[in-house]
Amino acid sequence: MAKYNVADRPEVSPEQMYEIATRVAEKTFADQALTDKLLKAGMLIQFKYYDAERWGKEIEAMLTVDCSGDRLEIITGSCDKKPNVEMSMEAYIAHLFWMQKLQLMSAITRGQMKVKGPIPKLMRLLPLMKPFYANYRLTLEELGRDDLLAWPAG
Repeated sequence: MAKYNVADRPEVSPEQMYEIATRVAEKTFADQALTDKLLKAGMLIQFKYYDAERWGKEIEAMLTVDCSGDRLEIITGSCDKKPNVEMSMEAYIAHLFWMQKLQLMSAITRGQMKVKGPIPKLMRLLPLMKPFYANYRLTLEELGRDDLLAWPAG
C-alpha cells in the first residue's frame, strides 16, 4: 500500500462525494449483467462517510445501495431503509479503497472500516467491484479531480 499523509488529502465535501458516487453508480449499473448479479444478491448496503476534522463531528455523508427489489436504487443522504450491511469509515479511507490502495479485509481488521452485518455475504460481492474501481477513476478524470487521482502518490 502506498504511504500517505492524511493531512495532504484533497478536500472533498459531502456534496462532492454524492456527485462522485452517483456518477460512478450510473456508469457501473449501466452494465445490465452486473446489475442482475447485484439484484440476485438482494442486499441493501449503506455506506456512512465522515471527516470530523473538515466537515465537523455532526456531518455524515450517507449512500445507500438498494439491491433488494426488482430494480437497483442509489439513495444519497439519510433514508429510512434498513440495511443488511452498514459500513462506516472516514471519507479518505473510502477513496483509498476505490483507488485500490486499501484492501477491504485489512481495513476492517485495522478498524479503518467498521461493518455491521454479515461480512461473508459482503465478501462474496467483492468480485463484482472491479467495474466500480475503473469507473471511480474515470469519474474523477471527468470531473477534473486530478488532486484525488494523484493522492496518495505511488
